[in-house]
Amino acid sequence: MSTPTGAFLGFLASRGLDFASLGGAYLVVLATVLLTAAAFVTARHYLVISPNRWTRDHGVYVSWLLATLLIATVLENETLPRGSATTHYAAVPQLLLLLGLNAWIWKRQEPWLVALGAAAGVATIVVTVALALATKLIGAAYVATALVLAALLVLLWLKAVSTKSQFMHADTIYIASKEMLDAVVAPQKPWLGLPQWAALIGASVGLAVGNSLLRGAALEQIPATEVAVESLVLLGVTAVVSAVPAASYWLLRKAWMPELTRLVWLAWMVSGFAFTYGNYLTRLS
Repeated sequence: MSTPTGAFLGFLASRGLDFASLGGAYLVVLATVLLTAAAFVTARHYLVISPNRWTRDHGVYVSWLLATLLIATVLENETLPRGSATTHYAAVPQLLLLLGLNAWIWKRQEPWLVALGAAAGVATIVVTVALALATKLIGAAYVATALVLAALLVLLWLKAVSTKSQFMHADTIYIASKEMLDAVVAPQKPWLGLPQWAALIGASVGLAVGNSLLRGAALEQIPATEVAVESLVLLGVTAVVSAVPAASYWLLRKAWMPELTRLVWLAWMVSGFAFTYGNYLTRLS
């Protein structure tokens, strides 16, 4: 007769949470913390960070990225047969720490906090690359997350970071903002315009073709009607998801939501992730 403790340990072990995996995760967290400290000290010594709108957006995007990876971890481990998931529950504590740090950046754009978040991101990428080269623990979800995180860090560097050498040799003692503060912001409209719609339709068609390839179909065997239907469904879901907050904003303030284009693309990415990851899980199972 099994005891409650034994049943609980069996429940954890069936999801890959045994002492070996937890010990390995602890070592990964420790290595990440040490690299984060080294990168943070280096950044504070050599770099100057000018908080602006992009530093807030960086916290937003990284938070959403990590939240997506956490959702993917739960979906894989709970829907696929035991032992076939490519993500690991043991990595969840480190993801939560990084998510909390970037959510803090989302709320407060202090230079030292932005530097700490960027240092943690760099350390996470380095550890991920090392694990990918040395072990078989890094699946496609972790690789994709590391690539997107690296791209966001590059954008952060371009938008908000200068070296102290540049600061010391500048013509003014004030940190130059990398934002166009005098740019005129066009009023938002409920329609996006031809270029945005063309980009959304093209991206939807490309994603529909990619999903068909993910299901195992050859490129020449993909029906055009199937691609058209999936693209229309993706665009329809995006429109519905975007319309709810946009309409609520208009009803409350009698004005269209600022940066509506960014909201629509975020909704498209979330919807596209749901479609693509659903196909991915179906293929693994």
